[in-house]
Amino acid sequence: MMHSLLDTTQVIRTLEMEGVPYEVCVEAVASHDRSSNQLTVQLRAFLRAEKHDHIGEVTTPSWLPAAHAVTEHVSAEEAHEVANDVLASWRQKVAGCLPQ
Repeated sequence: MMHSLLDTTQVIRTLEMEGVPYEVCVEAVASHDRSSNQLTVQLRAFLRAEKHDHIGEVTTPSWLPAAHAVTEHVSAEEAHEVANDVLASWRQKVAGCLPQ
């Protein structure tokens, strides 16, 4: 049976591209299969426009890491903590790719 553990989008920084402010976002969706003790965390990063005339627009420039999934074998008791650790690592990875 699959259990949803995490479904979050977090803003890690704001930056401006071509005069338009964007939020740099990381997203994680995690679930745990108790029958196999398999944790799956789907990760992605994107830019989300802040201006009202661009609301809802998202873009993924080539300098952001590609979306991917992380799979770990962990017990149900450890799954939430491990999912949070995976998200923290993803935030660091994305932050390290941002232009100065």
